[in-house]
Amino acid sequence: MRCLILDDSKAITGMLHAIVQGELKAAETLVANNVADAVVMLDESAPIDVIFCDLNLPDVDGVEFLRILSNRRFQGYIIIVSSVPHRVLKSVEHLARNLHLKFLGTIIKPISQQSIMQLLKNIKSCDDVVKGAGATVLTIPELEHALKKGYFECYYQPQICASTRRVLGFEALARLKNPKKNLIFPDDFISLMEQHHLIFSLTKDQIVTVFKQWQLWHQQGHCYRVAINISALLLDELDLPSFILAQIQKYGVKPELITLEITESCLSEDRIRALEVLSRLSMYGVHLSIDDFGTGYSSIERLQSMPFTEVKIDRVFVQNAAAHESGRPVIDSMIGMANRLGLRVVLEGVETLEQWQMACHSGCDSLQGYFIAKPMSADQLDAWLVDWKEMTD
Repeated sequence: MRCLILDDSKAITGMLHAIVQGELKAAETLVANNVADAVVMLDESAPIDVIFCDLNLPDVDGVEFLRILSNRRFQGYIIIVSSVPHRVLKSVEHLARNLHLKFLGTIIKPISQQSIMQLLKNIKSCDDVVKGAGATVLTIPELEHALKKGYFECYYQPQICASTRRVLGFEALARLKNPKKNLIFPDDFISLMEQHHLIFSLTKDQIVTVFKQWQLWHQQGHCYRVAINISALLLDELDLPSFILAQIQKYGVKPELITLEITESCLSEDRIRALEVLSRLSMYGVHLSIDDFGTGYSSIERLQSMPFTEVKIDRVFVQNAAAHESGRPVIDSMIGMANRLGLRVVLEGVETLEQWQMACHSGCDSLQGYFIAKPMSADQLDAWLVDWKEMTD
């Protein structure tokens, strides 16, 4: 892992450097005291995996630096290190996500070794940061070859009933398991596949894989729900409902146990074709979920006009509600509004005991996150299900 520390305080950079090198065993840690030097380092060094960024900087501040990183399509993770007021931090966090940066979290000064380690542990293990933060460079021919050879796999993350702790089902997540590379995560291939019109082929393959797995579970006596992510670009594909319905019939899947998750940003504008696609799927019993709810452009009018049956509240609201007293009313109001509209509520990103305890008493319907389980292959699920049943019985 390679890190860049950007702060005008030598005391802060010294402390961060010691922690990153000593505890995280970083391969390289660069230090800059201003944005100009940081940009030079980004140009001249190997790819940076994590940037620790202060906001109050000389000449160019940290907020503007985030825009610079977005324009450069920076692929590593961002950690904000600052002492600005809480509301300003929340605003900057929201900005980072809207700039499509991989925002890992915030450390409020004065910093400590524990705060840094806890942040990385809560959101992703250090191993996952090493694997996922440095972007794996993939080419279009490599992705086309991976599709042809079937290198894409489905990993499954459990979703738990908030009241009974029973396993309701799983979210299916794409992974690229190329024999010549480490396991590759969606951040490194989804956007590229969308840009080059490969996403429909991947989605079709994933749907078939998930439905085959559902059929196997059904033969074993299980009626799990399965959620599948659908790119917003595919909502313009009028053939999508026909394909999904054909596979439902082929594999004997119960449509009411299938949920298609659509990222909330697809609701940013009125889309006639999307409304047609969603309406047809809903008409045949498939459930529709707004993923990352609260981070995009949804409104009550759009929630009422489109046939969604579920909202997934983004992890940032879960983390804020558990960590800050001011965050709890926000998530309570979101859950209350969804309930009044007749929508199921899933809280994602449950990473710690505090978040688990808050989420279980929040009034939501189901939960998922690393505190429960990381995404795993279908072969690993059987052992995990046995362990979970022993823990909850």
